[in-house]
Amino acid sequence: MGLFNLFKASKTVLVVDGVSLNDALGMKGKVPPRNQLQLLRRLARFSQREKLDMVVVLTGSPLNKAPAGKKFEEISVIYSKSPEMHAKFLVKTTRARGAGAVLISGNAAAEKIAGGSLKLMRVSTFRKAFDFGGSDLEGSDRSERGSGERKSGNNRNRPPRRRQQQKTSGENKQDHPPKENSEADAINELIDLVD
Repeated sequence: MGLFNLFKASKTVLVVDGVSLNDALGMKGKVPPRNQLQLLRRLARFSQREKLDMVVVLTGSPLNKAPAGKKFEEISVIYSKSPEMHAKFLVKTTRARGAGAVLISGNAAAEKIAGGSLKLMRVSTFRKAFDFGGSDLEGSDRSERGSGERKSGNNRNRPPRRRQQQKTSGENKQDHPPKENSEADAINELIDLVD
């Protein structure tokens, strides 16, 4: 991913606005803890794959499995006290990480507060690299795929097994002239023999 190769030269810390990223992924409002943990796991895998330091900022009370200020699978997780204070907290957190910090957010208020003093990246730009790595969010991505699609790429071009069996059994009946029905033939018709 060429986009993040720029950050690897200097020691860069990505400060990710978890609220904006949840919104961009279609989870608006109060996001259940399970979905927040799924997002954190996905960000942790991304951070490890790209070898980037990352701080994720969520809002509200800390999750039990991701306490405030602690590492969660190699990424730091912190929480703003309320949605109203979130924009100021994002800017304050990014400034505290030093000159190499990059704020990844879709929060217009945070961008306005930061002015030109911080390096900013829009969530939409970040998602292009983030989504390229594959989608792990169990709940939302499954519903977007639809229930009829299979996840495995190997089975896409294969016809359903019933049709294939009916087709081959119909061809076998046409290829061979009918024989006298013996007990062995009756059993062979009931068993799907492999040649």
